[in-house]
Amino acid sequence: MRKILISFTALALLYGVGSLTMAAQNPKVKQEIANYQNYFLKRFPTVPLDAYSDGVNALPQYAERRANWEMLMEFPPYEADLEKARGMWNKPFANGKTLASCFKRPATKYPYYDEQRKEIRTIELDINECLEKNGEKPIKNLKRGKMALLVAAFREQYNGQKWDVDIDTPGAVAAYEQGRKFYWTKRGQLNFSCANCHVHSAGNKLRGDVLSAGLGHTTGFPVYRTKWALANKPWGTVHRRYDGCNRQVRAKPFKPQSRQYRALEFYEAAISTGVPIKVPSQRQ
Repeated sequence: MRKILISFTALALLYGVGSLTMAAQNPKVKQEIANYQNYFLKRFPTVPLDAYSDGVNALPQYAERRANWEMLMEFPPYEADLEKARGMWNKPFANGKTLASCFKRPATKYPYYDEQRKEIRTIELDINECLEKNGEKPIKNLKRGKMALLVAAFREQYNGQKWDVDIDTPGAVAAYEQGRKFYWTKRGQLNFSCANCHVHSAGNKLRGDVLSAGLGHTTGFPVYRTKWALANKPWGTVHRRYDGCNRQVRAKPFKPQSRQYRALEFYEAAISTGVPIKVPSQRQ
């Protein structure tokens, strides 16, 4: 990993540190984010930073399929579900309040480190907390279904705005480091890390599919996925995808909203600073 970070630093010196619009950040973290982003901007020079919100569809190696994806987006398969999600988001509780009454923090600032609780907070956790505080039942399935729809309804309100999570306290930096360690650590029977697929092999083909870039990886979640739609469960949060990735490398997955997955989500949000939110996404 040290060699990779040195490589990123060298790229930043040669090609200039990317222009990052972000809240006050730890200088070391800010440099790492710039190095990470410049790695991709050099590797795929025709893909601007904003385009990474389209995921694998933005990569030149996926060009042969992009036209089909663009045609699909003219009449997105998720539109009816999303309209339903908007209704659920705005539906009053028994006490007259709505989910919106609990959310003063914009989606661009999620996940965030809560200094009082000493933990990373996600939209999913805050949705359930809001429900409980208002006398409603919390949602049990944190990976798909109703929870995914509600997260999509919240995040789509900030489409086009750039991700800008805060990493300006010791606790937030420690959480970022935990997520960074998870991202770069090999695991499972196949001995793969997140970076093996989404940094080193980004743009390469795997069994006919193209591996997406880690940059902007989570800006489109929750996603409507064709593979999941075949089982009539098309919607998934990013933790559902983490679960699938762990299983694919034959590693024991963690529970959704586990400390490990929340740290990973925080790290992925940080390294995608400046990439616009684009929710929901349609993925294969």
